[in-house]
Amino acid sequence: MNTLFLITARGGSRGVPKKNICKIGGLPLLAYKAIAARKSYYCTRLIISTDSDEIAAVAREYGVEVPFIRPAELATDSANSMDVILHAMDWIEKNDVVKYDTLCLLEPSTPFLTPDDVNQAIKLYQDKNGVGVLGVKQVKDHSIFVSPIGDDLNMAQHYEKMRGNYNTPRQALIPEYTMNGAIYLAEWDYLKEYHTFHSSRTYAYIMPEERSIEIDEMNDLYYACYLVEKGLIDINIWK
Repeated sequence: MNTLFLITARGGSRGVPKKNICKIGGLPLLAYKAIAARKSYYCTRLIISTDSDEIAAVAREYGVEVPFIRPAELATDSANSMDVILHAMDWIEKNDVVKYDTLCLLEPSTPFLTPDDVNQAIKLYQDKNGVGVLGVKQVKDHSIFVSPIGDDLNMAQHYEKMRGNYNTPRQALIPEYTMNGAIYLAEWDYLKEYHTFHSSRTYAYIMPEERSIEIDEMNDLYYACYLVEKGLIDINIWK
């Protein structure tokens, strides 16, 4: 199975300046995904889509190919991420003689994906014979405890949702999961046709909370650094 690994990293970042190359434990953020991919059994080719020469230079240091520079119109705050992915796929189809079976998208914002995670996610894809796999984590707050609040702060919708569940122990609730942004895997042709990683044959690769941290704000970055400094995340996995 030929798998193209794609890292997407644009230069602009509002929450964390130069987020994709800021360092955690001495490694640039994007390096975590680059190393995880390169250490995987399944990486046929690893490329990055970026509009930034600075990011491109850092990516090359960690063995990532930079076959093109992302067009400016795909590097704005409002740019659609799927358009970025499809642009990369189109470029590869026009310029690479290899035909790829699957695409593995790796976004730097969720850095603590391990090489074993990559291997296990792709093995899950193969075992299930599905069309995709998404990284997920278990949510802390069950959906029965989450609801909109009225403009006047009225909690009627919350009451209706929780009615009958007030005394249900949390342990008795069916676990719920949300995507963690760590890994997206899809069959190449399915992704090209339907422009989504989601389907009735997409499966969940479950990851723990501490490796599902997503860096969106400075506090997220500080917390990720703390986990590494305290040894709660083993940085040696990526060395």
